[in-house]
Amino acid sequence: MSIRIVTDSTADLPADLPADLVQELNISIVPSNVVIDDVNYRDGIDLTPDEFYQRLTAGPRLPTTSQPSPAAFEAVYNGLLEQGHDIVSLHVSGKLSGTVNSAVQAKAALGDPNIAVIDSNLASIALALVVVKAAQAARQSDSYEEVAEQARLTIGQTGVFFFVDTLEYLQKGGRIGKAQAFVGSLLHVKPILTLQDGEVHPLERQRNRERALRRLVDLTRERAPVQQIAVSYSTEPAAAADLRGRLSDLLPPEQIITSRFGPAIGTYVGPGALGLAYTAAG
Repeated sequence: MSIRIVTDSTADLPADLPADLVQELNISIVPSNVVIDDVNYRDGIDLTPDEFYQRLTAGPRLPTTSQPSPAAFEAVYNGLLEQGHDIVSLHVSGKLSGTVNSAVQAKAALGDPNIAVIDSNLASIALALVVVKAAQAARQSDSYEEVAEQARLTIGQTGVFFFVDTLEYLQKGGRIGKAQAFVGSLLHVKPILTLQDGEVHPLERQRNRERALRRLVDLTRERAPVQQIAVSYSTEPAAAADLRGRLSDLLPPEQIITSRFGPAIGTYVGPGALGLAYTAAG
């Protein structure tokens, strides 16, 4: 019996990972919902990032998001169970989304089969690193409990730092968390944020974008040695490529995952955002 990994689209797993990693590792992705001008779009399916960011900045109203329904999880779980698989289901922090609750409800509706539902306390590329590590472990194990335990270990070794061009989107979207402390004190200062205990926390203020970039790199280097690194951007791929190059002393650039904040996460980080995630060596 084999094990399959399920996650949600807030993991921002890029479809063009080396060797088409998502397909190679048999990762199933359940899309979140993004509502723009009263029209619902499935994150990563119905709306490209370019289209999304153009509409985000040009539209009169901010988009809203909602978690996948329990029925959406049931459909994915049921398909995998019918194929004889056990499942480890890894999701965005429950303090940022109700996604993990939908997954728990779906498991219960199916009669509590061999499915481990895990709240990662992470989001975006940090969640992606956990998902990739779990999928790699699933190829070497016939116990979904062992894979779930490996995923929990990886969660404890994984962190993320990111900066946003403006706190406006996090604040208006209700996901600003402890970074609310920065609101009102920032003009052109660039805030560096992190995820701690599943919610957004303020870390530092930097005077300009270049200093913020350097600090993202320094913060990641301070966690060395690392097993994995991922870089993500919303609208500036050249800046993401630059970050990859600056981290070549930690991992070869071709081993560093580059992703893009998709619509569900982009609703809150906005244009100009950059992030670095890492998994420390165990």
